[in-house]
Amino acid sequence: MALQSPSQIDSDELTLNKLKRKRGCLRGTVTKQITKIESDILKPDITVEDLEESIQLLTERGEELKLIDSQIEILIQVYEIEVDFERIEEYKEKITRTRFKTQKFIQKISKGSNANNSWQDSNISLNSSSQNETQTNEKERIKLPILTIPKFYGEISE
Repeated sequence: MALQSPSQIDSDELTLNKLKRKRGCLRGTVTKQITKIESDILKPDITVEDLEESIQLLTERGEELKLIDSQIEILIQVYEIEVDFERIEEYKEKITRTRFKTQKFIQKISKGSNANNSWQDSNISLNSSSQNETQTNEKERIKLPILTIPKFYGEISE
């Protein structure tokens, strides 16, 4: 790898910062779209067209996110890749899971099954998914009590 001039390094850092900010905004948009889809599924009068439109928007945002992630991956330092990779995979999972659940819901509606039963089934599966994510997050945040150990001053009788 060739040595880079200080101005080129600054330029790469600026580009990286711009891409990271853009990715942050895009991740926010993806999260909002996922939340919108989940709330739309809970509505009893939602149409298949609305859900398909939401899936399409989510897919497009996912593709944009994938493109920006690949650009960031080129500019990022080696030691940052692992942390960044975990977040990328987390968002890929969220997008894929939401698309899958929504497509399953659309299939149930399209088959002519009772919309209320489908709605309740999807509601249960979405809630259980959200609960699993919440439990996982809570497990990561467990705070242990502070233990105090009495000092030993050298006497065995203590």
